Amino acid sequence: MMNIELIIRENLGPPTNMERIIRAIGVQLDRNASLAECISGQTENIGDGKYKISTNKNDHYYRKRFTMAHELGHFLYHSHLIGDGVDDNRAYRNTQDGQFYNPLIGRREETEANKFAASILMPSELVEEERAEGGDVAALAKKFQVSRQAMEIRLDGLNRPVPAE
Repeated sequence: MMNIELIIRENLGPPTNMERIIRAIGVQLDRNASLAECISGQTENIGDGKYKISTNKNDHYYRKRFTMAHELGHFLYHSHLIGDGVDDNRAYRNTQDGQFYNPLIGRREETEANKFAASILMPSELVEEERAEGGDVAALAKKFQVSRQAMEIRLDGLNRPVPAE
């Protein structure tokens, strides 16, 4: 049986190798999907117990990384709720604007997926190590390959002051 925690641990960054984690778990990945402009990503049940995570081809690579991590959170924590699939809009909320509106995925599930994404892309202990070496928000964001906003939110969530630049 596959040890998902080991796969994740072996691929933590900075930067975390999201593509390798997703594929090692057995989920298909399409980083350049033709999704509606308002959709950042989706997790789709493609049958026979298999799933596919897709990110919007028009998004910046760092946003795609967060979307991949967020969608992986749905797969790991909410697969029993996914049904045919789930879409996430720009605010990482399930939406009727995509192909897979899913009323079973609510705010609680979206928050869980966001927290998972933050923890896998920006593990607290690794962020702390880099922060101790004097990294400002821009440097930390670049090192972890996340947006500046995602790093600011993560630092705030870790109850650390956002370093001035």
